[in-house]
Amino acid sequence: MGKKKKIGIALGEGGARGLVHIGILQIFKEENIESDIIAGTSIGAIIGAMYCETLDPYEIEVRFKEFIQSDLYREVGFPMLTKTEKREANFWDQIYSKVKGTIALTLAHTKVSLLENDHFSKILEQLIHVDDFNELERPLMAIATDLLRGMEVPLCVGDLKKAVLASASIPGFFPPVPYGDHLLSDGAISCPVPVKYAALSNNNFTIGVGVPPNLKKLQDIENAIELIIRAEEINMFHLTSEMVKKAHVPIIIDTQGIEWNEFHKIDELIAIGRRRAKDVVPKIKKQLGLARSFFFKTLGLK
Repeated sequence: MGKKKKIGIALGEGGARGLVHIGILQIFKEENIESDIIAGTSIGAIIGAMYCETLDPYEIEVRFKEFIQSDLYREVGFPMLTKTEKREANFWDQIYSKVKGTIALTLAHTKVSLLENDHFSKILEQLIHVDDFNELERPLMAIATDLLRGMEVPLCVGDLKKAVLASASIPGFFPPVPYGDHLLSDGAISCPVPVKYAALSNNNFTIGVGVPPNLKKLQDIENAIELIIRAEEINMFHLTSEMVKKAHVPIIIDTQGIEWNEFHKIDELIAIGRRRAKDVVPKIKKQLGLARSFFFKTLGLK
């Protein structure tokens, strides 16, 4: 028999949509599909770090739900990012108003982000309970983007939370993270689904999970903000779709209209991930030969 293949799982970006990764990992756990390495970008790096720390996707679910119900979640302002039926001046209304006026222009010239990294660091403290990569139970590659050099940067040693912070720092919302001679920001800019970093060797079997934005047809584009957002959605959709195809088993997930900021829909997102994982488990087992191995094991044969 050939050498047993190691399994590398690449977890892509997507904001709240990336909570589907939890459901994916839960089904893999139930089906005895254990990863040997996780590579993650943005939300994928956060969930990847939590998994490599705990090896328990149900614990990841518990921690995220505790965060969503916490005062910290409200302090950071995530509830204001969600759409509401009422048309009071919500977060996006306020930002749009500022963009139309000179206040926003002044802000754009004097600050690099709307929020401070202190807030994000507190979130990571609540979600991730170890500090260094060498404390993890499995290897993790967190992918960030170096804004100075214009290239992706894989991080796998040293300060774990700082690396994850860099990987998930959405441009404009959180400031870039100084890291040695790098200035790091969201890994999604350059590498939304880090399949190549989940393949440590030629013998690795890779599973890639991509959660691209929903490219529903628009009726019109009314202003510059909508134009910028639409251009980014199109770019991310195609880049994500191409990168995930490089995995032995690519998994592309449609989150059925759930937006990147709707963390409160965690139950729906985990359920979507679980359903999609169940669809691909037979294919994974067939390619790995796990079904055959399990059959012989139940018979008491090697």
